[in-house]
Amino acid sequence: MSLRYYPSFRIKPNLNATGKEFLLNGKPYVGKYYETYDGKFFSGPNPILGPNESLSPNVGYPNAPGLKLTGLSDSAKIAFASKTKAETNDVDTTEPTGYQPKPLESDYTKGYFYRYFVKKINERGYVKEISETEYKSIQDGSATYDVSYYQTERIMWKLTGPLNTVRLSQYDIRAGITDANKRIVETVDQRFLGLKTYIGEEYAKFSRPTQ
Repeated sequence: MSLRYYPSFRIKPNLNATGKEFLLNGKPYVGKYYETYDGKFFSGPNPILGPNESLSPNVGYPNAPGLKLTGLSDSAKIAFASKTKAETNDVDTTEPTGYQPKPLESDYTKGYFYRYFVKKINERGYVKEISETEYKSIQDGSATYDVSYYQTERIMWKLTGPLNTVRLSQYDIRAGITDANKRIVETVDQRFLGLKTYIGEEYAKFSRPTQ
């Protein structure tokens, strides 16, 4: 990439990033980097060897070089404030674990259960289903990875009843499993892009239709 010329005495070369300090294209950066006299950071040991990709201080890590609250967006300030735990603990970059739910008999008795999902804030569309336990660990910040990167959702999933909506009388309309779950997914997808794609057309998954 084209890069402004920096004389050797105006850079700090051969610095090491562990994955906590910087982001490259929205993802944790691990490897060599160098700092310029004007407070910029680039990948590679020095400008000659490169590759000279611009690095952004990770707002979720208070000790990131060059990090200042001044000029950050409101969302960045919130992310920074939410990571007080990172001041005394290392941040694990492990990601949430995928999970295949299995309704209990008690769920079928109730007629529904809850499903839990997660996605990275800076990625469009890629959704992963997770367990209730992991969902709660992200919500309360007790997960072993940096939760400020993630957005979560919980949806109620209909399990029993007629498969499709039926009208028994003028005032008695029974919502079908497929229609109810589809309506919920389409509503949530507006704020949690990618959920509809993840579900596909499997709106009757796990169900036990009664009619």
